[in-house]
Amino acid sequence: MNFKQRITAGECLLGACIYSNSPQIIECGAVGMDWIWWDAQHTHGDWSTIAHGVCTANLMNIPALIRTWTHDPGTIERILDTGAEGIIVPMVETPEQARRIVDHCTYPPLGNRSFGSIRMDYLEKDLEKWNRRIVTIMQIETPQGVENAEAIARIPGVDALNVGARDLALRLGRHVHENTANTVVASQTDRVAEACDRAGKAAAIIAFSESDMEACIRKGYRLICAGVDTSHVCEAHQRFGKAFGEAVRMLRKDPNPD
Repeated sequence: MNFKQRITAGECLLGACIYSNSPQIIECGAVGMDWIWWDAQHTHGDWSTIAHGVCTANLMNIPALIRTWTHDPGTIERILDTGAEGIIVPMVETPEQARRIVDHCTYPPLGNRSFGSIRMDYLEKDLEKWNRRIVTIMQIETPQGVENAEAIARIPGVDALNVGARDLALRLGRHVHENTANTVVASQTDRVAEACDRAGKAAAIIAFSESDMEACIRKGYRLICAGVDTSHVCEAHQRFGKAFGEAVRMLRKDPNPD
C-alpha cells in the first residue's frame, strides 16, 4: 500500500521531522520510519536541497511530505513537482482555504494542478495515480482553526489535520517550549483529534518525548512525528557533554584509578 492508503486504512504511522535540510540525516536517521516531514517553512534550504531530500527519501522507499511556508498555489505545485508524496500546509483556518489548497494538489478533472514536472513523470506517468496518492495535511494553529477543525477535515482531499501546538499556545497567550506545548493546549488538541475522528480523517501531531507520544496515541493521533532531528542532535551532545564533565571530575578526584 502507498502512504495515503495506509492512512485511509487507519494505521498509526511514525514520522521523522527533518529540520536540518540534510538528505544525509534521512539516510542515517530515518531508517525504519513510516514517513518523513521535511520542513521548508522555518528552515532555509533552497529548492535544490528540497529536491535532493525528496530524492533520498524516494530511494529509501520512505514517503516524504514537505511543509510549505505559504498557501500560494504556484509554490504548492512546485513543491509537489519535486516528487514528494504530499504536503503539509501551515495556518489553515477555514474550509475555504483548505478547498483552494487541495485544488492545486490534484490534476484535472479532480483539481486544478498544472502539469509539467519532469521528475514527476519519471516517478509515475499516470496522473490519475498521482491524484489517488498525494497526501494533504492541514495545520491547525489558531483558535479559529480549532473551531473549524471538523469542517476543514471534511473537505474532500484533506487527509489529516496536524496540530501546531506551540503556535496555538502563543495565540492563546500561553508561552511554552516545545516539550510542554502539547500539554498546555491539551483541550484544543483533544478537540482536533475528536473532529478528525468524526470526519473520518487522521489526526497528526509532533511528539517530543516517548511519554508525549504515548499520550497522543491514546488521544487518537495516528500520524505522529518523533520530535525533530535538530533536537535529537542537541540532546545527544548535551548528554555526552554531561557524561564528559562527570568523567573529568572523577579523574581529578582520583587521578590514578585502579
